[in-house]
Amino acid sequence: MDGLAKARVRLALRVLSSRYDGTISVTDSEIEILKSYFEGDLAGMRIDDIAAAVIHRELDEQRTGRVAKIA
Repeated sequence: MDGLAKARVRLALRVLSSRYDGTISVTDSEIEILKSYFEGDLAGMRIDDIAAAVIHRELDEQRTGRVAKIA
């Protein structure tokens, strides 16, 4: 996983954690960073769903990249 992917996952984890830990704050610009990872209108999605989707996407890319390297 490259540095940008790790940064996205860390940010997504912070967003998810902020729902349960009031000491963790997430800025509007950080939320926009996560949203910018996806194309299209995300107006109907909750930010925690977007954060979870970022993590899933990064893990899927990591997994498929590893398969491609082995093959």
